[in-house]
Amino acid sequence: MAGLDTAARDACAEVVLDLLDGRMLLLATHDAADAWALNISDIITL
Repeated sequence: MAGLDTAARDACAEVVLDLLDGRMLLLATHDAADAWALNISDIITL
């Protein structure tokens, strides 16, 4: 979600969460804020 302002990132996260419908998401990102925006509880940092 790089390049998005806070409001756009939050809106994008809301859409992703709605579409997940309880399914698992594998997210690879350079910005931990992306994971926080999606309320991801299990974060593995490499």
